[in-house]
Amino acid sequence: MTIVTFTTLYIVMMNLFLAMTLMKLLFFVSHDQSNQIKAIAVLLTWFVLESLLIYMQVLPVDMSSMILFSIILIAVILAGVILSPLFQALLNMPQEFLLLPQAFRMFFGAGFIIEAAFGIIPLEYGVLDGVLHITTAFLATTLAIIIAHGVRAKRTLIAVNFFGLLDIVVVAYGIAFFILDDIGTEHNVFYAVFFAAPIFIWLHLISLFKVYKEGKVS
Repeated sequence: MTIVTFTTLYIVMMNLFLAMTLMKLLFFVSHDQSNQIKAIAVLLTWFVLESLLIYMQVLPVDMSSMILFSIILIAVILAGVILSPLFQALLNMPQEFLLLPQAFRMFFGAGFIIEAAFGIIPLEYGVLDGVLHITTAFLATTLAIIIAHGVRAKRTLIAVNFFGLLDIVVVAYGIAFFILDDIGTEHNVFYAVFFAAPIFIWLHLISLFKVYKEGKVS
């Protein structure tokens, strides 16, 4: 098995584990069987279709940076549409449950660093984004534990969510405008770009929306 094959399988498996973790957390919160069926249908269908489309290399090889970045933004919006049947269940989740899936960022970050070490992606980009992902994962997981113990930490919650969003923006912008010529559109990083990244983004946005709603109530 080549290192590229290994890291590709690694990213795909992390996507699957992320989907399964999110489903499990939704099951803890919602005892409504219809919500559980929705979660399985939405997340697993999205996972399978995204994996197949990336494997089939549907992205044009001569794509410009601006077009790729626009497609990534559109994918985030479409992810919101895909996840919309689960929005109410996600809003009912406690903040620590919305933060916990971000822990997977440390595994994706490790994947960036591994690929950088083997020259699969440019070294500086891989190390930078790997460290940012791991930092986000650490902050989110630590904050989830703190909140689970009854500490409100509203300002910290806002700061961690914005840091996590900024991390993904840096990753997406870097792929489109700095390393696209180096990696092309057939790189395995796109398995994460079009699945894990939009999920992380929407979890951040939902967490921030909950902070806003709770602030209005209080």
